[in-house]
Amino acid sequence: MNIPVILYGDDGSLLNRIESQRGRVSVARTVQDFSEAVGMAHTGIARVLLCAHVPAEMSASTVDALAASEVLLAVIAPDNLPLPTQAHRIRPEAALEEILGSLEQAVDAALARPAVGYGIPAQIPAQPPVQPVIHRPEAAYGQDAGYGYDAGYGYDSGHSGYGQDYGAAGHGAGGYGYDPAAGAGSNTAAPYGADYGSYGIDPAVPAGNAPGAPGVHDPAEASSVAPSNEESVLSQAAAIVDSFAPGSDYALHVQNENNDGTLPQHPDINQDPAAPSRYQPGHRLGTIVTVWGTHGAPGRSTIAFNLAALAAQQGQRVCLIDADTYAPSLDALMALEDTGSGLAILCSDADRAQLDEKKAGAIMERVPLKNGTFDFLSGITSSSRWPEVRARAFAEVLEWLKHRYDLVICDVAAPIEVDEELTFDGPAPRRNAATLTALACADRVIALGEADVIGLPRLINLAREVQSRPDLFAPETDVQYWLNRSRREAAGFNPEAKMRDNWARYLSVPLTGVIPYERKVMDRLRRNGEALLEVSPRHAVVQSLEAMLEGMYAVRPGA
Repeated sequence: MNIPVILYGDDGSLLNRIESQRGRVSVARTVQDFSEAVGMAHTGIARVLLCAHVPAEMSASTVDALAASEVLLAVIAPDNLPLPTQAHRIRPEAALEEILGSLEQAVDAALARPAVGYGIPAQIPAQPPVQPVIHRPEAAYGQDAGYGYDAGYGYDSGHSGYGQDYGAAGHGAGGYGYDPAAGAGSNTAAPYGADYGSYGIDPAVPAGNAPGAPGVHDPAEASSVAPSNEESVLSQAAAIVDSFAPGSDYALHVQNENNDGTLPQHPDINQDPAAPSRYQPGHRLGTIVTVWGTHGAPGRSTIAFNLAALAAQQGQRVCLIDADTYAPSLDALMALEDTGSGLAILCSDADRAQLDEKKAGAIMERVPLKNGTFDFLSGITSSSRWPEVRARAFAEVLEWLKHRYDLVICDVAAPIEVDEELTFDGPAPRRNAATLTALACADRVIALGEADVIGLPRLINLAREVQSRPDLFAPETDVQYWLNRSRREAAGFNPEAKMRDNWARYLSVPLTGVIPYERKVMDRLRRNGEALLEVSPRHAVVQSLEAMLEGMYAVRPGA
């Protein structure tokens, strides 16, 4: 099978060398403008976009979009230059045979994704051992296996010389130091890596002498390690998927690792003495609560703000995010100055694999309370800036924050439609990507509706849509339905009983709770930028907030 390539930034020397050989790789186009090269790649005329040098415009979203079009982005770049996770790195001193062999194997690996169902064991023939992948600790965020993104779309970002780290989509084969291809027997003795060190790093092998390391990898050796045909590539990829399946030795090990109920350790996150103390990463993996709801104004921002204040007062490390791409309002609700979009800045950094502790500390706003504080990540300053909050970048920001906070609370907009994709020829930015990403990453979703004759039917319809769209949440996500602003003026005598009775007529899903409303108290809070528990800590609304956060804390208050 021929592999057509688009060359970017070549002075003609690489083009002549490729055209002089008679192999699988051929040049379809050569261009000097990166945007033009990306546009050509999306048309399907090539399988690889090969960059002779690192484009300044390259981002993780660009690589992700190309991968969605089944185009591999390969970059000739030194190891000390950070690249997005899915980009395929080729060392500058590589010979032509090594460049072409690397591209062929990376493309073959990307095409040979397993077709077996998740968790279905496959009959795996005996295969040659896969060379261990050495992840370099100096790489920027998004390029190690610590968070499980190493395998991305089926090919490695270039840490191995020939891109042979092709794990299951979204799961790095080296995550937690576990090599699924090595089999259960060789991993049980040393779970989570040989010395419980950085994920995927074998401290016994010097980085300079590791197979696949630059300057050491022999092209002749690759042929003895790489699968000889497409069927064996498929079998190895299936073996990696099966090793992560429920019931496998690895899955059972992770499930039973902490029988005492504590959360797993994360030793790959190092303390940064120069960073503010509130950004020092902890050993716990935090949880994400997404406050969502119906169209209109059911009180999403008010609930999100008060949830953050309650958790912070109870001793939790909390980050509140305004991820509403239609009408962000948390700045005004908390009486903060509109100083810029912290979320857009962090998403841009994540797109370039440059998330940084000290920079995040400068971007975050610290919101003081009577007892405690929490950090606030401001939203977009104008509704026209929604393309800056891309799905993949926002997902990386959420994952990054989970390792630094006990609780991450996202305030999102209501729309979840994806129809705008139909108006673009290629992969398109989505305005609702922030909401969809926050829902997909959430450990708990608080779905709000207003407790009146308009809000109740809207929440019922939202619950029905959730039931018809299992792709919105992870299977283990806890979804709660709450009716907000319950009052006699809107529903008559005993409004909570009436709301629950009407809800039960149409849905078998339980209504989690009904939140009372006192207009005078809430108007005062908005006017002064205060949280409810600072004014009335025993209010019935505070009790509802406590129920919303039940079971979400990494460490219970007072523990």
